[in-house]
Amino acid sequence: MLLKKIMQIAVFPLIFSANTFAADNASVLGAWKMDLNFQGRGVPVVLTITETDDVLGGTWGRPQRSTPLSDVTFDGETLSFTRQGRQGAARMSLKLNGMTLTGSLTTPRGDLPIVAKKSA
Repeated sequence: MLLKKIMQIAVFPLIFSANTFAADNASVLGAWKMDLNFQGRGVPVVLTITETDDVLGGTWGRPQRSTPLSDVTFDGETLSFTRQGRQGAARMSLKLNGMTLTGSLTTPRGDLPIVAKKSA
């Protein structure tokens, strides 16, 4: 009985190591392109998700100017992050479905739907 308990304690960290969870992040890493509709015109935006030392990060913006993301998390289905905009900080949550992220951006003028496609 004691040997069985020791084996369980020794094997548990191997099964649930950080590398096991980090592999799940691979599906959201990289560049995601979208066009947001602001007052009737499409504005291209690139969401880039990165990982350094098992910590997610990234940027949001246009190729010539982007802002860093904070509090980036991914639970296997939903990518969430905070971005700083002109109106202040905004928390966003996007659902992953294959090569597409969907959700909405809440603004003082209402919600903007977001559909982001993963770049090749």
